[in-house]
Amino acid sequence: MLLTTLFAAASLQAAGMDPLMHNDLHVSAPSGEYTISFHEDGSYTTDVGISGTWEVVDGEICTTRATGEHACQPDVAQDLSAGDSWTGVNAAGETVTFTLVARDGH
Repeated sequence: MLLTTLFAAASLQAAGMDPLMHNDLHVSAPSGEYTISFHEDGSYTTDVGISGTWEVVDGEICTTRATGEHACQPDVAQDLSAGDSWTGVNAAGETVTFTLVARDGH
């Protein structure tokens, strides 16, 4: 589930990476909630202990967990800022709400 949400979240990056470089992404699903931070060095971390790397490949955001799982997601949103939300479906078939939240210190 987290990997799928990372793809959807990271797909924002295809439009220039700014929204996720300056904000965190809160993910809310029936199975739980967590926050993802994408970093300019191409890494990401979460508040549930999962981390990995991200990159833009052919207009898609691709993430790879530290444990090796890899996948890509097409661009799903552009021009977002803190407080903006959208929904998607994760790998488990759950409807997920993604919300950009102000990163501490920004």
